Amino acid sequence: MPRVGTGRMVALLLLGTLLFLVVALMAPWAWQQLRGGPPPAASADAARLLPWQITPLGDGLTEVFGVTPGRDPLARIERSWPAEAAEMKVALLRDPQGTLTLEAYLETVRAGFVQGRLVLTGAAEAATLQRWAEQATEREPQPSGSYRLTLKSDDAMQARQATLAALTFLPAARFDEAVALERFGPAPERIGSADGQVHLLYPERGLVVSLDPQGRGKPVLQYVAPRDFARLRAPLVR
Repeated sequence: MPRVGTGRMVALLLLGTLLFLVVALMAPWAWQQLRGGPPPAASADAARLLPWQITPLGDGLTEVFGVTPGRDPLARIERSWPAEAAEMKVALLRDPQGTLTLEAYLETVRAGFVQGRLVLTGAAEAATLQRWAEQATEREPQPSGSYRLTLKSDDAMQARQATLAALTFLPAARFDEAVALERFGPAPERIGSADGQVHLLYPERGLVVSLDPQGRGKPVLQYVAPRDFARLRAPLVR
């Protein structure tokens, strides 16, 4: 048998070590892709933030993403994503009819192993919203015809304490109805809209999953307190 030189043997050992490290690092990712879920080492805290982890609390309330819509303030989202919440953008949205809505944005969050964008809607008195709008520092037009108003610093701090009325999670990845049903379970109600979208309604969890079967848009997950579910359903049955 031909003898392997010392230099070549060292090179082979280094290559073997490198391949072992690559396999070790890729194993959790491969598990996630094959099983459609988190790797075995995923923590309980990470699993708690998965979009389908909705915990009933009684009194028409639930917990999702570590917060309780209808009870907690917007700022409570920092319990789940402290770094992202520190950079949370708070603004008013004025629609073409002049209606003002308080919204906060977390541009990128990781909900368990699902990445996406999170939009929080706050509840505040109409007079308070109007005062904040009059003192806004910027007015940015939106493609929908609405305007986004940037709140001044003091108003933004106050707005972060407004009650969380709703959450909208926009996953970065597309998925179809079959995957939605696998993750969230059978939907008590399914509504199709004129634009071709499909809406899966889960009243007891305060959730609507909106999907585009044509693949033109990504899924939209809307959460409210179950006691407020009529606010989500009403626009879908007009």
